[in-house]
Amino acid sequence: MRPLSPRENRLVALLILVALVSLVLLVIVGPLIGGFRDRAQQRDTLAARFQANDLRIASLRTIQARAEEQQAEMRKLFMVAPDGDEADETLRERIEAAAQSVGANVKATEAIPGSVEGSARASLEVQVSEAQLASLLTRLNQLKPAVAIETMTVTADDALTNLKSEAINVRLEASAPFLRAQ
Repeated sequence: MRPLSPRENRLVALLILVALVSLVLLVIVGPLIGGFRDRAQQRDTLAARFQANDLRIASLRTIQARAEEQQAEMRKLFMVAPDGDEADETLRERIEAAAQSVGANVKATEAIPGSVEGSARASLEVQVSEAQLASLLTRLNQLKPAVAIETMTVTADDALTNLKSEAINVRLEASAPFLRAQ
């Protein structure tokens, strides 16, 4: 092998210097710049999250007002009572009032205690004509909050002895959802 000329020596030294500088840039400066870039990206992400959280916090009053409106609307769908016994009694009064409003002869009403939590129950025994029965069922169907008739027994004992008798004996059990008063 022949010895290198001074020009070639300088060129080899320059190549070695460029390789060392590239190695230093790649090993030391590259990760350092990458860390700055990663932290800048994290700052942008956190700033976007902070801005989104600010918008959520600003909308809390609107969300609260909407929740209160929905709760008021929900309360219209349920009877409100301090406890189950009071709800049962309220339902009894409501179905008795409906029966009296159609001119039914109310024989007995009863609040049925010990019902399922969140549901009030009551029974009603009346003597009515066919037209009054239809009116009573329509009236019960229109009550707000809604009343469900669970069982209904209809008998016409008087019709066996008197063919012209229009008296129908009706016993029904009704239920309605209720919420505890706050």
